[in-house]
Formats: sequence, C-alpha cells, structure tokens
Amino acid sequence: MDARISTGLPGHPKTKKLARRLGAEGPLGCIYLFLWTAANRSNGDLSGMTDEDIELAIDWAGDEGAFVAAMAEVGFLEGEPDARRIHDWAEHNPWAAGAEARSEKSRWAALCKQHGRKEAAKLMPEYAARIAEASESDAGSKPDALPKSATGTPLAETGTAPSPCLSVSLPSPSPSPNQEQVEPPADADVTPADPKPKKPKRAEITLTAFAEQCREAGEAVIPEDDAVFAYAEKVGLPAEYVGLAWTWFKAKYTDGAGKAKRYANWRQTFQNAVRDCWPKFWAIGQGGEFYLTTAGKQAQLEAQS
Repeated sequence: MDARISTGLPGHPKTKKLARRLGAEGPLGCIYLFLWTAANRSNGDLSGMTDEDIELAIDWAGDEGAFVAAMAEVGFLEGEPDARRIHDWAEHNPWAAGAEARSEKSRWAALCKQHGRKEAAKLMPEYAARIAEASESDAGSKPDALPKSATGTPLAETGTAPSPCLSVSLPSPSPSPNQEQVEPPADADVTPADPKPKKPKRAEITLTAFAEQCREAGEAVIPEDDAVFAYAEKVGLPAEYVGLAWTWFKAKYTDGAGKAKRYANWRQTFQNAVRDCWPKFWAIGQGGEFYLTTAGKQAQLEAQS
C-alpha cells in the first residue's frame, strides 16, 4: 500500500509551522505518519491509539507528546486523544482510504462467483446486510445491486456508468464426420422445422463508444465487482497496480490516442491486459511478491502528480 504525498508538502504553511516547532524531525515524522497510516489505518482513523502509541508508530525520539501536540496544533491531526484522525485523509489519499472497501467487495464478488450469493451472505453476513440496507434506501437500484464505493471514486472517468449486459453466442456444433445422415423417403410428408434464429454477434466498438453505452445504462465501465479484481486478489496483485493498468489502458485505447481499436468485450480485454501485464508495470520477485518495474514506478509518479 502506498500513500500519496503532494509535492507541495514542504512549502505548505502547516509544514513550515511544524518545522518551527519541532525542527526538521517534525516534517519527517509527519511523512512517516502518513506512510504508517496508509499501511495500517488506511481510512485515516487513528481511534483507539493513545498519543504515545502514535509517536511510537513513527519512532519519535523527541519529547513525549510533543509531536502529536504540534501535529494537532498546525492542523495535520484532528480529534481528541484516543480519537485522533488525519485531516482530510480521504480527500488527499482516496486510493488508500478505499482499500478496505475494495478488498471487502473483491472478497464478496469472489465468494458469490464460487459459492453463489446465498452462501456468500452466510460467510459475510454483515456485508450482505449492508447491501440489503443500501438496496432498500436506493429507490432506483435493483434488489441485488451492490453498494457504491466507500470513496465514491469510480475506476473510470465515466464511472457513474456501468456497461450494458451483452450476451455471448456460441455457434451450433457441426455434426461429427462419422455420424450417418439419414435421408427421409422421397414420398414422405416431412415438414422441415423452422431453423432457430442465430443470436447476433456483439459488434466491435471503440472504448469511447463502450463508455458511452455504459453511461446511458448507468453502470461503471469497470464495475467494482468485475472479475479483474477477484483475479488480482487471488494472485496477490495490489489493487493500486490494477488502477495504474487502467490509467494506461484508457490512455492507449481511448479515441484520439493513436488508432482507435475496436473490441466486442472491453471488460474482458482489460482483464487480459492485467493478467498478461500488457503495460509491463510489474514483475514477480523470488518470494512470489509483486513489485513495480521502472515503467510502473514512472506511471505511479505520474498518477500522483
């Protein structure tokens, strides 16, 4: 898990005030706290931690209580002792703030796919109850609709937008060569059965056109219960890497970015891009863990700028 730290942090008035109170160790401790929070309290809520606990988390070596007091005084921390929280954490670190919600939804989607919705509800009763409550409060949603993202941030720019339900038709199997074809007698009164109409194939369209279809249908281009997230969780691919891949994917295939490609199933295409690492943003270490390549780190820096 990464934390987003603005390039303007060193020159921010809060940072300067923190440095005046604590010296250079103050801003450094602030950065350490942001990183620790992203890894351990991804929603930015430090409730249940004493001021001493917070300072121990970053190995604060100054006077006891001085760091938290200064952070609260300049406005980086809010709340009372034992109920501290990072100021505007969700606004400045939306990806980290939504990590728990994304993980929960990925687990729910995987359980539904593997066991069915009823069994998934037994395994995640609290989450299932929240879904039911959200469905009842949303008059325009379907009874089995999943709740919106905790951060409210869609994966795509067309994010209020999901994609239309498109069916896949398979061709009828041809008769085996060794199957004997029996012809009816010439004088037999046989009325041939009406051939079943073939389902039309899905048209290949651009990503921009698909996003427009999604917007009209009121769905997300890549919904949060999409199989790509279940796959990422299964193999241990960080959700942030999926987000970086989507940014690359969208820039590469949106109209105007070179020759506009056409596919019949853009969601499946994106899944293929993640499974096969088309953008070359990550690799797997000797211990089986994923890490960002140079290209991935550059993409991460661009996303944070």
